[in-house]
Amino acid sequence: MRERTCPMCSAVIDGTGYLVDGAQKHRRQWWPALLLICESCHTCGAPDPKTGLSRPGHLRETPQYRWSCLVGRGEQMPAAPCAACGQMVVRASDPLLKRVTCSRACSTSLTRSRNGNKGTDRPCPECGDRIDTGRADSLYCSNACRQRAYRKRRQ
Repeated sequence: MRERTCPMCSAVIDGTGYLVDGAQKHRRQWWPALLLICESCHTCGAPDPKTGLSRPGHLRETPQYRWSCLVGRGEQMPAAPCAACGQMVVRASDPLLKRVTCSRACSTSLTRSRNGNKGTDRPCPECGDRIDTGRADSLYCSNACRQRAYRKRRQ
């Protein structure tokens, strides 16, 4: 299991992480993202369990990241291991979320492994490197190689 850090406080998440719906700032725009935050950041910014009122917004936002709630639609579930890497994850229950994953990268690796890791052993036709990123049916190892091949075909 790789070492993960909380995007809110930069602390190492050594135990249980909380999977929250959030956003990441990129060039003056906020883009939706799944964030795995530490327990202390979640308890500071989570709504008060007695009153149900949300706490101040500045506890849920940094200059680069912000988060709103746990991923899912229902009540908070107990911690469960990520199906890909084993990181303990807390999220809300939801009938549409079939398996627990801690990030989009873990979800992608599960999909790739279910598809037989098709993209991992073939060489890139442009540079010869092994294709180990992206979808299982990707033809090139990177966007640069894909663009280079397109320009060669166009000439």
